[in-house]
Amino acid sequence: SLGLSDDCIEGYTPIPDDPEMDNTLNYLSSLSLPGKQFRLGHLRLCAAALRRSSGSGGEAAAWILPPGGNNVAGVLGQVGAAIELAEQIVRGELPDPDGIVVALGSACTTTGLVLGVALARHLGMLAFQKPGFRIYAQPVHPGAIYLQRFFGMVRSESFPLMVGRGLRDAAAAIVGSGGPDVTAEALVVMRTELEVSTDTSICGGYGAHSKVSLEAKIAYDFSRPVDEVPGLWMCGHFTGKSFALLLKLLREDIAQQRENRVLVFWQTKSAVQPLGSKDEWGAFKKECATSSAVKKWGVLGGISGHP
Repeated sequence: SLGLSDDCIEGYTPIPDDPEMDNTLNYLSSLSLPGKQFRLGHLRLCAAALRRSSGSGGEAAAWILPPGGNNVAGVLGQVGAAIELAEQIVRGELPDPDGIVVALGSACTTTGLVLGVALARHLGMLAFQKPGFRIYAQPVHPGAIYLQRFFGMVRSESFPLMVGRGLRDAAAAIVGSGGPDVTAEALVVMRTELEVSTDTSICGGYGAHSKVSLEAKIAYDFSRPVDEVPGLWMCGHFTGKSFALLLKLLREDIAQQRENRVLVFWQTKSAVQPLGSKDEWGAFKKECATSSAVKKWGVLGGISGHP
């Protein structure tokens, strides 16, 4: 739909996910889409990105998208989602929540929610007004937990891929398009209403279930009603961990004998796996035949949060 040719689209995996069925499903999905997919180390990723962006070696220059969805366009997409949620609250389709629980990977979604909450309030929408409202973010990578625990880095306003920097850039884009400047208001939301979990038992390793998140996924599987409503994808990479945080918060309410908070669970992973026109199984088998690393990594069968 963007009019890009296949040869200017390349996907790279700089941080290897743990071997797990959910991650194999993600990779199969990417193989079905236009372009090329590579599993590279950090140095090779940087070299490839520089080569592609400069157009050296006779290759056409291409856009380089950061890991995850953390770029201005991605953040603005989540701002729009937060405004949609505010509209639903205003229409009375759900109560004004005490908080939103979300997984934090590249911080794109968290950044957009912080900015979206500030924008909704600026526009006078009667949403996100509950006293003590919070955005609860669960990092999915232990590195993010340690950066937050020791340096408070997740809220950095200057370091790339951090919430403060991302919301400043996205807020500037809103102003550039003729919208209101809510930078100051969004920074206040970030500083006072964003709670970043540093629970390493929930996070575990990167790209796979921790013991706690797997228990949360099993609890969801046993408790979800059987009806025509699609189930959530409690993957080991993202939503299983944020759902474990949700259960932890609700258990805190019970332990302290207080009224349960009304929390919105933000599913950062679609329950529908994107599927393009390319033969993903053929491409996967070809990669397994030529790469022992891919063959060893690819897990077919076993635990999956996919509904």
